[in-house]
Order: sequence, then C-alpha cells, then structure tokens
Amino acid sequence: MTEELNLSLPQRKPGPSGPSKLVTILLFFLLALGVATLLITIFRTGIAMVPSSSGQLSPDACKDLALKLEKQGLHDQAIETWEEYLLLADISAEKRAKVWYRVGKLHQDAGRYDKALFAFYRSESFAGVAELEPEINRRIQECLEAAGKFAALRYELVDRVGMEKGAAGGEVLAEIGAYKITKAEMDRRIEEQIDRQITSFAPFMPEDERKNRKEALLKQFSSAQMRIHALNQLVLEEILFRKAREEKLADDQTVRTILRDTERSILAQQVLERELAGNIKITPGDLKTYYEAHKHDYIDPEQARISHILLKDEEKTKAVLNSLESGEDFAVLAKKFSLDGKTRKNGGEIDASVSKGGRVPGISSSEDLVKAIFSTEAGQFLKEPVKSDRGFHIIKVRERKVERQKLFEEVRSEVYQALRSQKEAEVRERLIAGLKERYNVVIHVSRFQEKPPEEPKTGD
Repeated sequence: MTEELNLSLPQRKPGPSGPSKLVTILLFFLLALGVATLLITIFRTGIAMVPSSSGQLSPDACKDLALKLEKQGLHDQAIETWEEYLLLADISAEKRAKVWYRVGKLHQDAGRYDKALFAFYRSESFAGVAELEPEINRRIQECLEAAGKFAALRYELVDRVGMEKGAAGGEVLAEIGAYKITKAEMDRRIEEQIDRQITSFAPFMPEDERKNRKEALLKQFSSAQMRIHALNQLVLEEILFRKAREEKLADDQTVRTILRDTERSILAQQVLERELAGNIKITPGDLKTYYEAHKHDYIDPEQARISHILLKDEEKTKAVLNSLESGEDFAVLAKKFSLDGKTRKNGGEIDASVSKGGRVPGISSSEDLVKAIFSTEAGQFLKEPVKSDRGFHIIKVRERKVERQKLFEEVRSEVYQALRSQKEAEVRERLIAGLKERYNVVIHVSRFQEKPPEEPKTGD
C-alpha cells in the first residue's frame, strides 16, 4: 500500500530563547547608534550641501549666498543670510567674530550706525582677532562720529588707544548719598540736552551742519566754569526730584494732570518725529534736482553800494554839490561836512547794500530814489539831493552788482531746508489723513459757523 506524501514542515522543538533575543536587541541598538553617528559626521563636515526638505539652506550654502548678496550691494538680505548662517553653522569663536565684523560693515554702509556698533562689539565679545582689531577700532570711531555720539567717542578712544589717561570716564564728580555722578555720566547728559535743543530749534538743518553745530555747543562746555555749572544743574535736578518723591507729588491731582498732558504731548510729538525720520531720505541727488527745478528762487538781485553826505539845510547842500562837480573828493567832503556820525569817519560809506525793489537803508524807502540809484553809474553821484526827516542827502553810487544766479554750493543749506519742509508737509499730511480715517474722526465744522441774526418779527 503506497504511503501518502507529508508536505507539512516539521515543528521546531522549544528551546531556551533568552540569549538570542538579547543579542538581537544589542545589534539593533548598535546599528541605530552607528547611523546617528554617521549623520552627525556628515552634517558637521558639510557633506550635506543641498537644502533640507524644510527649505532651509545648509551652512555652506548660506555662506555662499551671503557673499553673493554682499557683492550685489543687497545689504539687508546679506545681513539676514549671515545671521541665518550663524544659527546653523558649528564654527569657532574666531570665525563668528569675523562674521559679526562683516555684518557690522554692512550696517555701517547702510547708515545704521547703532546696529553697526552692536555688531562690532559683538565681534569683539567672541574673540579678539588681531587682523580685525585696527579695522574695528577705526569703524567704531567712524560710527560714533557719524551718529553724533562725541562724548562716547572720546571715552572709546581713551579705552582703545590710551589717550587722555587722566580723563577716565569713571572719575566721580559728585556724590548724593550712594549715588555717584561720574564724568562720563555728566558728558552723556550734556550731549543729550544739546541733541534735544538742536532737534527743537533746527529741524531742517542738514546732517553735516547739525554735527558742526553740536560740536560748537559741546566746545562751550569744555571750560571748567561751564562744566561746574552743568554739574550743579544735574545735582539740583536730582535732589529736587528726590524731594518731590518724598512728598509724593506724583499723587497730587494737579501734578498728575500736568504729567498726563505732558506725556500725551511728548508721545504725539515722538510719533510724528519717528514718522518723519522713517519716511524722509534726502540724497545729494535730490538736493541737486530740487535746486535745478527752483533756480529762480536762488538769485541775487541787482545791488548797489552807496555813500552819502547828510546836511542840515538846502544852501549848504548846494555848496557841497558844487564842490563835487568841481572835482573835489566825495569821501573828503563827507568827513568834513556830513552830520551822520556813523558814516562820516568812513567817508560816508553805508555798509548795507541797496537791492532793486528794496529800500535805501538809513535814508528812504522811496521807489523813485531806488530807481535813481540804479540809473547812476558806479563812481558817480546823484545830481539831485534827497530830502528826509533827518535833512538833505547827497548820494554817491560806489559799486554796482548785476543780477546773479547763486551756485548750488552757496545755497545747499537753503535748498535742504526748502526740500525738507516740503517733504515733511507731505508726510505729515499723509499720516494725519490716515489716522483720521483709521480712528473714524468726524469734525463738525458747520457748528462753528455763526448763525445770521434773526430778523425782528413785525406785527400783522
């Protein structure tokens, strides 16, 4: 009898399983550790140069992009990419210092001096790189000067190059209890006050002129007398403020109202000033363009310079005129006969010029007299004397100047003021219009119109 085939697999006999499972787990752990180590090695050595699936660039790709953006003059984009590179890259402190130096240069080139200073100081905080040290010193000095921080500049130079060793900023000038006013603190406060004064009184002044004005004002505080006066003011302000706190003046209703109104005014002014600062950029090209379009506003009119002899009566005036016609010198006759004590010593010369359409200083505002002066050649005198409430005047035209177009370099400051004023008006109008719309402002002008008086009622 034929046996049927058995196609089933023989079953394994159960045996001890503990050691086999442990080996498997250990092998899996070692494999996972090896993969992780490999990935870390690849990341650190920069082998992974392609962007990740999230769209983030690798460190080396960030670096290449930042350098390319720098070459194209795209400062903001380059700075953003360098900062991304610093977050991603595992680099030494020296390399980080060099990157922050590049970021500082980009901010400085863009005119953002405060951010440039931050980047340069950040560079120094990572590492002192010998090759960068002189460059950072120079650029920090340039940024402080460009930002108008002259007191900080001086103390920066003290720290960096050892200038004026006796003028350390930490020197204590006054003490109020535990509070100490140092030399650096006083200089900083003086500079802040000067900045506020210039901002208040010269808002249209070009930046270079503002710096010159500030330097001139700072020089006034270089004398011991002025510095003592400034220090006394600081001390007085501090002790009065402490007294006010002791008396809790800030809780007084009247004072609170004043503080609230002052705060509103200051904040409103700051909003306007920041809006103007953020939206007004005037380049040398803008100034030149404005000047060319408004040349007619910058013309020196035709001018004349004159001398006169003041006499009391008509007879004396005729006699002096006869002497002039006989060829006698005008200056000699003026010194001898003129009753005007201010001009007699100088041969009758009047300092102020006469302009067409203007007046004759010290004599008259008559249009006929002005026309007569500009009808007379230089070196000649008017044939007819002029009468005023002071007496009779014999007038000589010493010099004539033709109408002249002022050069751009002569009126650069005036052009800046005019253009700045125009742009400020535009920005202010745009800001106010936008805020009125945003806050739904309605002004009922009609309620300020005076109503016509009612007509009296008449009887039937």
